[in-house]
Order: sequence, then C-alpha cells, then structure tokens
Amino acid sequence: MIPAPETLVERACAATGLRDLGPDGWQEGLDRLVRAATSDLALDDPSAARLCATIHHRLTSRLRIEDWYADQAGEVPPIGAMVVIHGLPRTATTALQYLLACGPDFRFQRRWEISDPIPPPESGTDADDPRRLAAKARREVGAGGSVQHISDTDGPVDDNTILGLDFHNQELGLPLPSYTRWWRSSSLATTYAYHERVLRLLQTGRPPRRWLVKAPYHNFHLSDLAAHYPEARFIMAHRDPAAAFPSACSTVLTAQCNALPDQPPDPLDLGAFLLEHLVAGIERAMADRAVIGEHRFLDVTQKEMEADPLATADRIYEFLGLDLVPATRRAMADWAAGNRRGARGPHRYTAETYGFRPAQIRSAFRHYIDRFGIEMEDRARATPGVL
Repeated sequence: MIPAPETLVERACAATGLRDLGPDGWQEGLDRLVRAATSDLALDDPSAARLCATIHHRLTSRLRIEDWYADQAGEVPPIGAMVVIHGLPRTATTALQYLLACGPDFRFQRRWEISDPIPPPESGTDADDPRRLAAKARREVGAGGSVQHISDTDGPVDDNTILGLDFHNQELGLPLPSYTRWWRSSSLATTYAYHERVLRLLQTGRPPRRWLVKAPYHNFHLSDLAAHYPEARFIMAHRDPAAAFPSACSTVLTAQCNALPDQPPDPLDLGAFLLEHLVAGIERAMADRAVIGEHRFLDVTQKEMEADPLATADRIYEFLGLDLVPATRRAMADWAAGNRRGARGPHRYTAETYGFRPAQIRSAFRHYIDRFGIEMEDRARATPGVL
C-alpha cells in the first residue's frame, strides 16, 4: 500500500531535517501519482516499497535543491540557450543527442549528476566525482544487459528525472494509464520553470550554458516549453511510425516488466494504450508547432542520420548559427563509426505482438505521415523487425 501524499512528504522532511520543497506545482502530480498507483496497480509489498522509495528520493532531492539555493549569496546565472530534441520515440532522438554531445558546445544532463544533483558538479573534478565513479562501477557490473538504448556514463539522458522531480513525468515505466492520461492534458508551465531551476543549479560549476535536452514526451507540451524558453530551438526527429511504434512498445514493455517482474503487462493492452498515447502526442506537437513558428524547428529523419551523421550535424549547426570546428567533427565521426545500427546487438520486435499490423499503425498516424512526407521503411513490413 502507498501512504498518503502528506505522509510521504513528512517522511522526506524528517529524513533531511528540511521543510522547503520549492515552488508550488508539484503537489497535484504527487497526489495523482499516488491515486493512480492505488487504482491502476495491484502492488505487492516489494513493488509498493520500490515506488515509495522513488517518491522519497524525488522529495528529498527537492528539499536538498532548495537548501542549496538558500545558501547562495548571489544570483544563480541564467541558462544561456536551449536546444530541444523531440519526436516520436525510437526515431534516433538519442543518437542525435549523443552526436551533438561529442563536442564542447552544449551542456547536457548526465544520469549520475541529475540523479543526485547536490552538490552541483565542478568542471575540474568531474572525472573523479564519487557519483560518477559509482555510476561507472554499476555500469561495468551490469555490462551485457539491455541493448536497446545508447548509454554511457558521461553521455546525455532524457529530461524525465527533472520532470519527475516536479511529479509531471509521463511515468511510462509503470502501467499507470490514469496518471499518464491526466499528465498529457495538464499544464507543464510550472514544471518547465522548475526544469530551468535545476539546470541553472547544474551549470554553476560546470559550463557551458547552452543546454541540449531531449525527450520524445516534450511533444505533449511544446507550447509550455516554448513559452518558458522563448529563444529555444527545436530539432524534430522523424521515422516511419510502423517501425518506430513497435520498437517503442518493446522498450516500454521491458521497462514495465523490470519494474513489476511478477505482474508483466499484457502486450495487447500496452499496444492499444501506447498507440492512443503516441498519436495524441504527435498531434499535439504538430498543433503547437504551427503556433510556435516553423522557423524555430528543424526536421531530421532517422534515415539521413544513419546515412550521413556528419552532414546531419552540419545542417543542425547551420540552423543554430554555430561553427562545427574540426576537433568536434572528428569526435563526431569517431562516435558515429562506433555506434552504427546494430552495434549493441539486435532489438527484435513485431507490430503484431502489440495487436497491430503496419498498415493499421500508419493509418493511425496518417496526418503525421502526410504532414512531413514520412518515407515508409521496408523493414517495417517484415516480421520480426530488427533495430
């Protein structure tokens, strides 16, 4: 059983000796998350304990962040710029972020620092930071696990941790449809304000201040994001939905099975929900994009990223008004050579496993396909697919 939100908050305050949880906006998300866990899940004691631990960590992190801010004698510098990668999941968004992260032009979140942000990392001590060394050791112990994601100790990660700190993350790691449906229709105005608050903290001792962030679920709230970051530029990744959708289903299924090993989700139920969810997100993104302004968006396909990553980088740098210097180009070339499709082993999946044929998936995404002239993938017609 999950305790009431007030109890969870009191436990976090007692554990830290702190009371200030920062700007309002997180309370409804916490309440909705607890309610969804009660209504959507049949949690056994170990699963309930894991979820409580996750919530506890988020609350104690908020308390420690505000304690850090209270100790600052002067103004914490604002961020310098924002570049946002988004699109359907499994469309090379991660590869794009890793490619751009090869040089010194962008600041990005690393898993080890965003999981434990206090104290903020320092440029001169990054390599020996105990948090980094612990993450590196965990990674080495866990080598040989999932091949579905590009991952590195010092590489970039999605924004989900920050959104989770504000209890406005989509939470697909658990089957919580009532929460996720609430989240996608809610405002994230205060969440993106808190997002900036965390990024400002992270950059204090570790520049640069031009941020590169990535998450497919930004699709749902581009208007809120653009309103908070009025100078932000967006890179939208594209791929045939008939190939991207079952790959995303496979990834989410794996995450949910890991979270609830004794209660694996039904693939057909998962497929029906994710189709509804991802179509809603891409429709919202197209509507918001029309309002935000086409000049702030650059479109990149997975096919062109795979065919010529350096040409893709050239196009992105030109869009952002940046110079791609030879050293960064060489680093990008080295990274691309070592991270070609299949470099981490095959990711096998079929659309039929999740209750759909490729033609049905494309029909659901017809507006998106027509709007961007998405090219169909032959391998999406094959069973099984391999990514």
